[in-house]
Amino acid sequence: MTIGLSFLLGLVAGSVSFYMLGLWWPVALLVGLVAWLAFGLFDVKMDSAFTLMAGALLIFCVSLSGMIMRADSQLSGLQYAETVLEDGTQARYPIPLLGNARYGEEVYRSIGCAECHTQQVTHDGVEFDIKALATEKNLPAVKDAIDRYHRVTGSPASGGAAHGLPAGEWETVAHGANAADAAKARGFLSAAGASVDVQVRFHGEDLEKDEFINPDGRGWGKRRSVARDYLFAEKPMLGSVRIGPDLANVGTRHSRATLLRILLNPQLIRKGSKMPQHRFLFEEVDEGEANTITVLKGEKNIYYKPTKDADALVDYLLSLKGAQYPLEEAPVYQPFTSSLPVPAAPAEEEADGKEGGEASAESAN
Repeated sequence: MTIGLSFLLGLVAGSVSFYMLGLWWPVALLVGLVAWLAFGLFDVKMDSAFTLMAGALLIFCVSLSGMIMRADSQLSGLQYAETVLEDGTQARYPIPLLGNARYGEEVYRSIGCAECHTQQVTHDGVEFDIKALATEKNLPAVKDAIDRYHRVTGSPASGGAAHGLPAGEWETVAHGANAADAAKARGFLSAAGASVDVQVRFHGEDLEKDEFINPDGRGWGKRRSVARDYLFAEKPMLGSVRIGPDLANVGTRHSRATLLRILLNPQLIRKGSKMPQHRFLFEEVDEGEANTITVLKGEKNIYYKPTKDADALVDYLLSLKGAQYPLEEAPVYQPFTSSLPVPAAPAEEEADGKEGGEASAESAN
């Protein structure tokens, strides 16, 4: 092999080691130098065992970089998201664990809650509603774009589009469209100069029950879980078995008192529950103690007081309410508008408007 070709192979090996594998630059330089010497000065043949092993190692390193290290780099680059709750409150999400909740996470991990409960709200499908806003100037082009969309997809017109799409008003163009049809609608409308508003609706058993949007929902979360939800979890406890309900949003479903009673004896809250009792997190105390739970046992009442671990565990469970924070990648039945601006009035129309206003002012004077 020529010196020039072997140098290129050494350069590739060193670059892969430094940029993809993240090796310290002296080590990456050494790898490239060894590859150059092996193929150039030592005249290693392409059919040798060393060459085959080096090629296999190179392929493995590239695959490892592309499938694992690059994905890890993307996830580690996630940042806070500025979001707005349904009541209009602005918030930064996610919220790191504070105070006793941080210790409660360790209690949750140590007693094996993740063996029966997940922390991942999933969804079965997604639908899109497309709305359009046209001006008097581009109204014919927008109507033509809507007609072309319905011809291409074979879907019937809906909403205002079926009644002529009045100018200056948001009207529904497509309802319950799939991702491919929604992309076509957005493309046709944006090319015609219309403003486009896209509403995303996730549906599935985990999500909130809605008579029309999600009739089979059981209310474990208002939206699906995404990677940003686990930004502060060093080892996310997603879980794999759902013997019990999902806990990703449990902090919005139960009060402290209810969670303590569930830990002590789930039968107190829900008859027939398969969850085991966690009485080791409580201690029996005499009557008159504060913050106790009274349980009838036989013919007498027994008073239980939560231990430090029980209080911390409940603090952690109450902090699990991330599925109520809307995110761009996972909205809570909330429309998010495309980056296309509202069509501006043409210069001629603005000029006519100004002249008309000046004429009105003169006549008024």
